[in-house]
Amino acid sequence: MTVLALVRPPAPSFVHALSHHSEKKSIDFDRAVDQHRGYVEALEKTGITVTCLAPLDEFPDSTFIEDNAVIMADRALLTFMKEASRHGETLHIRKPLEKFLPVETLKAPVLIDGGDILQTESTVFVGQSQRTNRQAAEALSQFTRKKIVTVPVHRGPHLKTFASYLGKNVLVIDPTSVEPAAFATFERIEVLEEERYAANCLAVGNHVLMPEGFPDLADRIAQHGFEVVPLAMSEFEKADGGVTCLSLIFS
Repeated sequence: MTVLALVRPPAPSFVHALSHHSEKKSIDFDRAVDQHRGYVEALEKTGITVTCLAPLDEFPDSTFIEDNAVIMADRALLTFMKEASRHGETLHIRKPLEKFLPVETLKAPVLIDGGDILQTESTVFVGQSQRTNRQAAEALSQFTRKKIVTVPVHRGPHLKTFASYLGKNVLVIDPTSVEPAAFATFERIEVLEEERYAANCLAVGNHVLMPEGFPDLADRIAQHGFEVVPLAMSEFEKADGGVTCLSLIFS
């Protein structure tokens, strides 16, 4: 089975991305481009076939391509995002996705960012954040037989900002940022307060891509038998983005 990823490098406007980070005004565009290149190389080393789309300067957040669509088994669902500055992004991903999957569009009043959708083998967890509403859970239930579970998000933009499923029933989570009760059946790796940013990590087979500079979490993930791949992510952190945000992955 071939695993594919769509990515979109940051455009110069990325320095104006939506963010509540204290260092958002110091985003270095050239460094972000270099870090994105390193991210793509890491994906390819895990065996993923990567398609790199053109930057979109009219959309500062468009490098966070995960938010544009939700992949549900045999189809892609284009999202309708709450933030006005992101309206129109999904129009630029329809044709690339249609080369591989049937594509449908979710429309208002369904508000949804892909970063709020955490999927496991049996369940689709839908973050109830400032960007994704309850109607999103109802809409997704029409496209899957998996159980749909809503999860309150207490801080941060998305559910996956602070919760990542690695496989093998192992979950990385910051229980102070998202409601942990929904994940009671998982073997949980709870992050330290100072390592909250690294709670967003990306499992590809036995590899786990995560931000560099978080040794405690990296060690604990490795203890579960995963191979940790540290990545420079400083400029994306300043834009409130993480490892999963930078790709849309599907089989």
